[in-house]
Order: sequence, then structure tokens, then C-alpha cells
Amino acid sequence: MSKAAVRALRMFECFSSTGLRGKITASFFSGMLKLIHPRAKVIDDNLKLAYPHSPEQWRKDIRGQVYENIAWTVTELLALQRDPEQAFKWVKKVHNMELAEELLHDRHGVIFLSGHFGNWELLAGWYAQYALKHGHKLHIVTQEMHDQDISRYIERIRRNVKIELIPKETSVQKFARLLKDGAHIALLNDIAGVREVTVPFMGHDATNMPGPAVMAMLSGVPIVPVCIYRDAPFEHEVEFFEPVKMPDKSMNHNDRMREIVSECNKALEVFIRKRPELWFWLHKRWRP
Repeated sequence: MSKAAVRALRMFECFSSTGLRGKITASFFSGMLKLIHPRAKVIDDNLKLAYPHSPEQWRKDIRGQVYENIAWTVTELLALQRDPEQAFKWVKKVHNMELAEELLHDRHGVIFLSGHFGNWELLAGWYAQYALKHGHKLHIVTQEMHDQDISRYIERIRRNVKIELIPKETSVQKFARLLKDGAHIALLNDIAGVREVTVPFMGHDATNMPGPAVMAMLSGVPIVPVCIYRDAPFEHEVEFFEPVKMPDKSMNHNDRMREIVSECNKALEVFIRKRPELWFWLHKRWRP
């Protein structure tokens, strides 16, 4: 089944592009998603938690828009493989780019904090190519999927857009060394954590991954939130935010880590609340 899925994706990769072909590809993926309704109940339950007074029709509309965003995200990612530098054309506007440029010019290490929002793969591919022109590489943390065929396919398309991949099993100490040496590492930190650090997210307690906080504490580099908004198919805006506020070093280790995780969550909430239809509500973010 996985080999057949990869063959299908390769076919769409050869077919997909901007214009009519892109619309056909996105319509196919969107139609499949709306027919199958994957994790519809999870989406609705999540929206009820985050927006407790929201009407049912609004939640249903958001669910449809979430599926639409996923369909276009896949379509754009496949079309990007023809010419990765198309990313520079598709990102129409960048807000607060001076924050990233300062890090690039001063050779600083940085942790970019983002989530499964908008076309997060395009965001990584766009920045990876931009950073490379300034002598930097963008690293993202990857986890081997159960399906090796799909995993290898995703690895190939990420490398094609100049993203450097770091296995999730890499030690925190090595991450810290890379950051101290000037590495730019992007983390999607909007999913439930295995190592429990419980702080509020979107108004409700949730478990969180402590990775960004631990890396920042060990390396001393800033955590800079960043996101990408979809304005239309193949048209996006990127926004960089001020670095996450770091607590006083006099705090004990655990309290300091919790405070950083909490500030990271607040940063993620800003753009999710702004455009909720662009977030990946299919994940069970709040677990009993």
C-alpha cells in the first residue's frame, strides 16, 4: 500500500504545477479529504475546547477549510519539486524580516519556533534556500515514520529544497553544540509531548515537548517564532516575531523550563488565533 501511495505522489509530482494543473491536483486531494473526513471528531472536539462558545456551523466550516489547506499544502509541495526556487515567488511578503537578517549577518545560532500551520513545509523550504544564500543551513528535526517508503519520500523532497535533516534521537548536547556554532534549527512544537511539561495551551492544560526550552537554556540562543499565512494558492506571507522572553537565570531549572515552554505556547497561540483555519486541528493536542 505504501509503495502504491509513493508512486501516486510521484505521478502527482510530475503533473502538479501552478495554474490549472495545480487546481486539478488540489481538487483531487480536497475531494478525498472531504469524502473521508479524517479525524472529523477530533477536529470538532479540539475546536470546542479552544472556542467553547463557537456554533456548530462555524466548526464545520473551519473543518472544511482545514482540509482545503492540507490539500493545497500537498499540491504546492509537490509542485515545488520541479523548481525549489519557486518558493521565492510564492512568498509574496515577509513581515519583520530584519529579525532573521540580523541573525544571518551576525552568524548567530537560532531556534525557529513554529507549528503545523499554513504550508509549514514551504516555510522551511523558502527559509532554507534564503539562508543558504547567506552561508547558513536550516536544520529540522525529523522522526522516522513507521512506513519507510513514505519516510524516504518525504526525506527526499525536503532535501531537494535544501533542508538539512537531524534525527530526533540526536542528543540535546549535540543540538546545543550546533546552535552555539551558529546553526539555525526549526522546530514544530505544537503537538502533545511525551516527556510531560504541563502548561496551558489555547486556554487548557496540555502536555508539551520541552525541546526548544532545553536547547535554548543549554546554548543561550534565542527562540524566534515564525509562521506562514496562506493568502491564496501559491501566494503566502511569512511573519517573524520577537524572540520568546527568557526568564531570569536565578530560577531553578524546572521552573525556568516551564516558563519558557509557557511563553512558546503563547507565541504559537498568536498566529493560530489569527487564522484558525490554517492550523492542523487533526492532532489530539489535549489528552486526558
